[in-house]
Amino acid sequence: MNVGKFFEIAKSKGVAQSQIQIGKSSSFSFSLFHREIENYKVSHSQLVVGCGIYNGKFGSGRTEKLGKDTFDFLADQIVTSASFVEEEGQKEIFPGSPKYHKRNVFNPALAKVSAEEKIALMHKIEDLAYAADPRITDVPTVRYSESSSESEFYNSFGLKLKQKSNYFFIVLGVKAEQNGEVKTGYNVFLESDFSKINPEELVKKAVDIALAKFGGAPCVSGKYPTVIHGDVMADLLEYFLESASSDEVQRQSSFLIGKLGQKIASSKLTIEERPLEKNVFFSYFDDEGVATQNKQIVKNGVLKTYFYNLETAKKDGVSSTGNGSWAGSKIGIGFGNIFVKPGKESFEEMISPIKEGVYITDVAGLGTGMNSQSGDFSCQAEGFMIRDGKVAEPLNLITLSGNLLKMLKDLKGFDSRVELKTSSVSIADAYIKSMSIGGK
Repeated sequence: MNVGKFFEIAKSKGVAQSQIQIGKSSSFSFSLFHREIENYKVSHSQLVVGCGIYNGKFGSGRTEKLGKDTFDFLADQIVTSASFVEEEGQKEIFPGSPKYHKRNVFNPALAKVSAEEKIALMHKIEDLAYAADPRITDVPTVRYSESSSESEFYNSFGLKLKQKSNYFFIVLGVKAEQNGEVKTGYNVFLESDFSKINPEELVKKAVDIALAKFGGAPCVSGKYPTVIHGDVMADLLEYFLESASSDEVQRQSSFLIGKLGQKIASSKLTIEERPLEKNVFFSYFDDEGVATQNKQIVKNGVLKTYFYNLETAKKDGVSSTGNGSWAGSKIGIGFGNIFVKPGKESFEEMISPIKEGVYITDVAGLGTGMNSQSGDFSCQAEGFMIRDGKVAEPLNLITLSGNLLKMLKDLKGFDSRVELKTSSVSIADAYIKSMSIGGK
C-alpha cells in the first residue's frame, strides 16, 4: 500500500501535516453449553484513521474501508472536521521519538493450532469440571476467545511504525449445589502460548472457589483488618488510575489534582506502567506515534506523574508519557500493562498476624457504587472471615465501603503471588489496615 499517496493528497487539500494509522484485527470465539457448541464466531475488521493540521486546527477522519478512494475520503474528513473546530488545540503532528523499543510478541504457533484442537480442549475442560466433584451440577460457562491485532503508523515526517500481537483466554464457570444451597465459581486463563494451559489446574481452581462458599453468612457489621483479592484490587485500581489521567486533572474532575510529588498512599504502594513488558499487552508506540516507556506512577506512596498525551502535556509544559489513545474522534488518554510491586511474604504469612479480619474475594455493583470524583465507594461483596491468622468461614450478603485514597493510605502490604489479569493489571492480594464491612 502506497501511504505516500495519502500525504500527497492531504497536502494538496491544504493539510500541512498529517498521519495515518491502519489497524487490523481478527477474533475467534465459541462457548460450550451442555456439551454443545454455541456462539461460534470468526470475525475480521480493520480501521483506517487519518488526522492532520488544517489552518492551524486539528482534524481527523476514519473509515473501515481501504480502497482507491480511501485517501481522498480521509483528507476531506480532516479538512471538514478541522473547519468546525472553534479553538486551536494541538497545532502539530508529532514527528517521532528519538528511539523506539521494538519487540516481537506475536506468537505464530497460536494461529497454527486448529479450531478442532481448541474445541477438543474445551470439551475436555467441561468433562473434567463435571467429574471434579459430585456437588458440581452444572458447567454454565466454558468459553474460548482468541484475538490478534496489528497496527501500522505513518506520518508526513517519514515515521513508519508497526506492531502485532495475539493472545487467548479461557473462562470457566461451575455451579455447585449442597443441601439446597447453590454457589458458583469462576476461573480465567490468559496466555499467547497454547501449550501452557493446564486443564486440571484450571478446573480445580474454579471448583474449589465454588465449594468453599457453602455455608456463607453475613458477619457482624464493623471495621475490620481487610485483605482484598487481587482481582478486586485490579478493579479498584482502575478507578485510581483513571484519576491519574492528565485529562481528568485538567478538567478538574480528578481526586489527584495538585498531588504530584506528594505522598498519597502507603509507602508499600508502587505502581508502574510497563508497556514494554514482553507479554500479550506489549506496545512500543501510542496512537500519536510517541514511543511508550516504562514508568513509575506511584513510588513508595508518592505520586510521580500523570498520564499524558501530546495535547495535555503541552498544557502542563511537560513531555507526553506515550499515553495518547483514540477515543472517538479525538485523542484521549489510555494506559495498560500496569504492574503493582508485590510483597515478599506468602499469602499465609501476610494474614498470620490478623486475629479477626475479612478476606474479600468478590464484589458486585462497583460501577454504580463508585464516585469517581471523590473516590468514595460502596458495593456488595463476598469472602471469608480471617480468624487467628487463618482463612475461616465464608461470608456473603455483606458490603464493602471506603474511599480509594484512604484505602491506599491504610495499605499494609501485598503478598507475593502477583498475577496478570485480563484487564492488563498485574497485582497481588492486598492487606488493608481497616475497612468498613456491612453485615448483620
